[in-house]
Amino acid sequence: MTAGYWGARRDRTVLRDARSSSIRLALADLAGGLRAWRVWTFLAQHEIRQRYRRSALGPLWLVLGLAINVLAISLIWGRLFDLEARQLVPYITLGLMVWNLLVGMLYEGCISFIASISYVTQTNRPLSTYAFQVLWRNYLIAAHSFVVYLGTAVVFQLAPTLDTLYVVPGLILFVVATSWAPLLLGITSARFRDIPMIVQSVLGVAMFLTPVLWRADQLGDRAYLATLNPFSHLIELIRAPLLGEPIAGHSWLIACGTALCGWLVTVGVFARSRRQIPYWL
Repeated sequence: MTAGYWGARRDRTVLRDARSSSIRLALADLAGGLRAWRVWTFLAQHEIRQRYRRSALGPLWLVLGLAINVLAISLIWGRLFDLEARQLVPYITLGLMVWNLLVGMLYEGCISFIASISYVTQTNRPLSTYAFQVLWRNYLIAAHSFVVYLGTAVVFQLAPTLDTLYVVPGLILFVVATSWAPLLLGITSARFRDIPMIVQSVLGVAMFLTPVLWRADQLGDRAYLATLNPFSHLIELIRAPLLGEPIAGHSWLIACGTALCGWLVTVGVFARSRRQIPYWL
């Protein structure tokens, strides 16, 4: 009985040490991926150049596409809800800009490892490199799209206020609260190939349930539906200060909670499955 007790205790110790070692290796992979920033920035920029190769406008299509969407939606929404263009156009511009950024990170995050199968299986880079590549590519696209907001700010004379300064901590929190998603979705999609289709379908519906094109106060006594939606608060971290409005306190809290829970789950899953990812591909 004594031998069995000590054997079970030894097994638990070995298992605990193995888990601790896996977490350390996962964190080391993330740190190595960050140090390889020259690799993922180059890959992301190269992919954007290849996507618009031989195009007359090149990446300017990103700006033109968003501008056309904003103009068309604003004309329809303004007529339907009798809203002033000064309030509607900047709101929709920022909403679409941030939403497109979220959608790009989430959907492309699903195929981050699948699309980089040759690199994953033939090179010895940190696996997190390919998740960071997705992040950087989508932030570059968002930077192009930001030109549309600058144009609306000039046209509608949106003067910056003290609240506009909160866009800096808001953007930092936005990055922390969303940067785990491409890695987690990339892992799960490598194992279960239906995940990208599921995410695409869910995001198609989620756009209409998120205050991207409409305001939460338009729901009246059902505004809590927007409050319960974490996408709403992530968007407000950037949209509210750029509109000269303060970021609500609960948006800070929910975004912090999203960052904490997301990274805890992601590190745990990454530690458990990091070795299996090349074989799943």
